[in-house]
Amino acid sequence: MRLLILYGIMFFLFFNCKAQEKMTLRYVDHQYKETKNKSFVNNELVFIKSEDTLRMNVKVPFKQSNAQIINRGIFYNCHLKENTIYTITLKKICINDIPEAFNSYYRTNTITDKTDCSKFTEIKNNTNYEYKGDYEKYVDIDNVLYEIIELSPNTGCFYPH
Repeated sequence: MRLLILYGIMFFLFFNCKAQEKMTLRYVDHQYKETKNKSFVNNELVFIKSEDTLRMNVKVPFKQSNAQIINRGIFYNCHLKENTIYTITLKKICINDIPEAFNSYYRTNTITDKTDCSKFTEIKNNTNYEYKGDYEKYVDIDNVLYEIIELSPNTGCFYPH
């Protein structure tokens, strides 16, 4: 009986653990693109991995009244330097893993996939501007949501105490 319970616990933990993915990439540039919400802009980060291009998206607040983009970089306010090689550790997460207190684009402008809660489809939904949250920790690649767990080198980052 104990063995059965132990197997059950191990099975549960196995399927609830979210694997982390570590990537080594060369940062090339970024560009701002429109989103489906007037209060957010997509900060598209362009990386090169071997011969392939990887586009990582960070949805950042946009204050329309004075056309101000609130871009604090990624992770803990890290502003990437062009042609620098970074190692980024990402963890696939569900949209519900982002704290509710944050004004998150992913909470207001996406519908999650029924089979994989980290995958989403964007929908149009304009919200009022409100800067609340750690936007720079959450990124998406090909409409899959990730949390940045680690960034190296991390010089120039601002870590909260």
